[in-house]
Amino acid sequence: MTDREFKQLNRAQLIDVIYQLQLQVDELNGQKQKLEAAIADKRLRISAVGSIAEAALEINDCFRNAQNAADQYLSEIKAIREDAEERRAKLLGEARTEAEEILAKAKEEAEALLAKAREDAQTIVEDAKWSKGDYDLAIETILKEYNRSGNR
Repeated sequence: MTDREFKQLNRAQLIDVIYQLQLQVDELNGQKQKLEAAIADKRLRISAVGSIAEAALEINDCFRNAQNAADQYLSEIKAIREDAEERRAKLLGEARTEAEEILAKAKEEAEALLAKAREDAQTIVEDAKWSKGDYDLAIETILKEYNRSGNR
């Protein structure tokens, strides 16, 4: 409407126009409030998304740090295991060497004892032969004496 058309309206018509305009203003204010609420909600969501993204980054850092700690722990366990395996192998080698030395010494001592036993047995056999010879000689002498004294 133009200014001229407004000037030609009567009071009731002007009140009706004002009333219609007021309804439009109220409706527009309602829409404005809805839009402002929607904008606030969007801002809150955007803020939350930012917070979630920041939280996700922090969680990723935590996971990365946890993975690094786990990797370091596993490396240390592997190093300890390798060290223990080396020590075990060294001790096992030393034990085998010592066992072989003990066995060799035991064999030498057994052979020496066996040789001594053979020597002692040989001595006993020779002594027994001498004793038998002495015994035989004594019997022979006794028999000769007996025969001499009995045949007389």
